[in-house]
Amino acid sequence: MMNTAFKPCNTDSCSERKHLLYEIGKVDFVLKELNLYLDTHPYDQQAMDAFKHYNMAKNKMVKEYTEKYGPLVLSTVDMDCREWKWATQDWPWEGGYH
Repeated sequence: MMNTAFKPCNTDSCSERKHLLYEIGKVDFVLKELNLYLDTHPYDQQAMDAFKHYNMAKNKMVKEYTEKYGPLVLSTVDMDCREWKWATQDWPWEGGYH
């Protein structure tokens, strides 16, 4: 059964932060699917090229998100900072993106 309360995010109805997070989620889904496919088709050059393309796109979006709103994943935490921003920032699902 489909959840009728779900409304896809678009630039008209979402803040920039929420939209960027939504786009990261979409690309992450594609990467997971490509990963599963490549597990069984390890020599498919088109799939490897697609994985590389989407991985670069995700890294770029995560970098943009991190620069604007704080770290989204632990690998992007700024270790030169004097505070542990991972714990002090708004979480992506919290209301800090209105």
